[in-house]
Amino acid sequence: MKLVKRHGTVQARPHPRSARRDRRAPRASTAAIASTMTLAMTLALAGLVAGNTPVAAEPLPTPSVDFALKAKLGGRVHVDMSRQGNRMRMEISNPAVPGTLLGFLNIDTRKVVLVSPSLPKMGIETDLPADFQIASLAGEGTRAGTSQVAGEPCTLWQVEKAAQLAGPTTACITEDGIVLRTLVEIQGKPHLTFEVVSLARGPQDPDLFRLPPGTRTMKMPNGGGLLPSPGVGPALAP
Repeated sequence: MKLVKRHGTVQARPHPRSARRDRRAPRASTAAIASTMTLAMTLALAGLVAGNTPVAAEPLPTPSVDFALKAKLGGRVHVDMSRQGNRMRMEISNPAVPGTLLGFLNIDTRKVVLVSPSLPKMGIETDLPADFQIASLAGEGTRAGTSQVAGEPCTLWQVEKAAQLAGPTTACITEDGIVLRTLVEIQGKPHLTFEVVSLARGPQDPDLFRLPPGTRTMKMPNGGGLLPSPGVGPALAP
């Protein structure tokens, strides 16, 4: 707007309130930027702290279904396993020993009764040996990714607390709690100790989990040497 006087043209002055608003505007913008930067830094620091927080261990999954599977132990011993509730049957074949060794495992007590083909009417009761703990892992661990074994998807678990394992162990376990593979670290290298080659879920015959008729049992440390030592497989390539 222009005002006309006798001696020339004079520019109109801005309203005082408008001038005050103009002077305050840059200050408000600077304050907003500072506030935004502070919030961003706070969120970034929170993210860094969260990233460094150790992952809490969880109980390892345990089977929620009955099943039957075939697996390799340490690369030379073969085992057929069946599970019904808290009972497990193992049929163990060792190329160096004729016949099939039967094992009847109580998951809750971790006790196994072994029946040798050479003594079909005698059952040897003992604690589940360390080499066979992988048959029913118990303890805690942290999730470390996913994999697949025998066509079955499974979650990788870094086992943190489990009885008598030979070293740091990684287990691949299905969502319904079936162990499909275990790797044990020995001298800094992973060794395959257990791997399922076939798996079938479904009801099992209750008779499979009963000792043969007429079998007498006796307790003996270390199973009387009946269980073969499966050892460990060769170190896996990195």
